Amino acid sequence: MSISIIIPTYNRPNQLLALVEKLIKIKEEEEVIIVDDSPNSQEKQFQELFPNQVVYICRGKKLGVSSARNVGASISKNPFLIFLDDDDEFTDNWLSDFRKAIDKKTDLVFCNMIRIEPNGKRYEVKISDSSNGAMGNRIVIPGAWLIRRSLFEKVGGFDEFILFAENTELFFRVFEEKPYVSYIEYFNFIYHPCPIGGSKNLQNMIDSLSLILDKHSNTLTPHVKHLYHQIIGVNWMRFRNFPQARHHLFNSVRYKPTKMATWGRFGLACFPFLAKRLYSETVKYD
Repeated sequence: MSISIIIPTYNRPNQLLALVEKLIKIKEEEEVIIVDDSPNSQEKQFQELFPNQVVYICRGKKLGVSSARNVGASISKNPFLIFLDDDDEFTDNWLSDFRKAIDKKTDLVFCNMIRIEPNGKRYEVKISDSSNGAMGNRIVIPGAWLIRRSLFEKVGGFDEFILFAENTELFFRVFEEKPYVSYIEYFNFIYHPCPIGGSKNLQNMIDSLSLILDKHSNTLTPHVKHLYHQIIGVNWMRFRNFPQARHHLFNSVRYKPTKMATWGRFGLACFPFLAKRLYSETVKYD
């Protein structure tokens, strides 16, 4: 039972090359699929450096990471999938531990990860550390999990309209299927948040979280609805759309009426001159 490793990329040839070189050293029967949205193809380079070891597709225009992942999954030949970004890192045991965790019942495998912030600070993130998040005790960053391809296909893959929290939204659908899940205790995956990635776009947050709220209204917990309405409300304050901010922050209060901080944000949305002082129109990411 082998694995297909799918790597979406866009205009980062050096990072991509370094990642593939490391993968080639540790892979056995695993398939490496690159879906490149860059305008300049690296196909010739990959054919010369890694003959018959990499499947390379250049689409030539930016169609989105979720679309690229779905394309890679659609042409994969192996029963399990791992998704990586081109700037990801991993330990020497990352792939072999995933390989060992697979058995006939496996639908999903998660490992712990190390998160390295742009300022260089390192944090160990255990699966259990996500217990208050939208996904419970799950780490949904690609690279920290492996999924059975048939399950990924059954739920329809990534939603290509969602540009923020697309991994979380995928797992809302995955967990509705009650998959068989196993865990790797080691911190095998190393994640570098991108300070200028699509997830930092405030409009992406508003649009995507609004889609998720509509799409999963019957299954989202009150905690998640509270959280998402609050994020949307604060972002609308940054865009100076205070009626929308009040609407979403009031909904957030409805789901957790004892949260004084949310009441405070709702109060600020009622006094735009104060909100403008406290909420800038841009966010600084350290």
